[in-house]
Amino acid sequence: MQHPTYNRTLKQKLLWHLKVLAGAVFISLVFAFVLNQQITTGLMVMPLVLTFMQLEIFIWLGNWFFKSIQVDAPGFKQRIVVRLIIFYVCVLLLAIALFVVVYAIQYIIHSENFSQFFPTLLNMEMRGFFIATFVGFGIGALFFFFVLWSEAVDRVQKLREEKLIFQYETLKSQVNPHFLFNSLNSLLSLVRSEPELSEKFVQKLSSIYRYTLENREKELVPLSAELDFVNDYFYLQKIRDNEKIEMKTELNISKNALIVPVSLQLLVENALKHNTSTRKQPLEIVIHNEGIDKLIVRNNLQVKTQLADSSKIGLKNLNERCRLILNREIEILETADEFIVKVPVKLV
Repeated sequence: MQHPTYNRTLKQKLLWHLKVLAGAVFISLVFAFVLNQQITTGLMVMPLVLTFMQLEIFIWLGNWFFKSIQVDAPGFKQRIVVRLIIFYVCVLLLAIALFVVVYAIQYIIHSENFSQFFPTLLNMEMRGFFIATFVGFGIGALFFFFVLWSEAVDRVQKLREEKLIFQYETLKSQVNPHFLFNSLNSLLSLVRSEPELSEKFVQKLSSIYRYTLENREKELVPLSAELDFVNDYFYLQKIRDNEKIEMKTELNISKNALIVPVSLQLLVENALKHNTSTRKQPLEIVIHNEGIDKLIVRNNLQVKTQLADSSKIGLKNLNERCRLILNREIEILETADEFIVKVPVKLV
């Protein structure tokens, strides 16, 4: 039995190809009427086959050429112009090649003497072909820029929505009764037993709130600032859990790199929230890099039998913000012993 997702994907692909075919029929009808002032089956077959093949190939080629370009990246206009020129040259060459192939097939079917193929091809009326090709290029360019513009508008809108969600989640975390209650309890204990340490505790707590307030509307922050924030956050947790939790940072990457704010802290918080920790079996969190543009947060799996209440939006929200801001997604891996999340960073 086939999986429903597979069936849905197959139907979507089939529907897409049918739309392309409908577009090819429409374009062929228009050009058959404009160039020949009449529409007959004989005049429609070759243009329809050519148009359908060209649309399928050119859409795939266009997606391959332009899918990696970010509309808000530096030098966007220059890269678009260069790739568009290269794309059109490739399209023209492919269009000519397809025309020759289809014409050759028709020539073989209707003529027994193939020796006259090339003279006939060179002497035939090519005006219609080139008019159709260049008009198609013009329509394609308008369509391409309209799609690009639509995606840019949609991207900005989604980014705004994700910002609102992020600001809401950040605000909730700031007034989270559990976090505040635990921090105040730890502070009260320190004031009584270690007054000097309590002052440092207050400074760390203050820096956490200051960081979230200062960066809640920013798309990217320096990696060094995010690491300081995570260390301050973990420091407060460490005061309460002491030898039950450990965190190591092993980075071989420029700390001037940029990262989505509160991303590492979210992953550390998730590890603490969803795993048990004891002195005999401490929870170990490691932050390190993979290459020069990816950070990894990993922890040993000691999953709680009863998980704390969660909005279940943290990882999804982080992934969407990374996708919209960096055009890359997070990677989540879970083994028998570890939970691993890979977060993209931007080099500067």
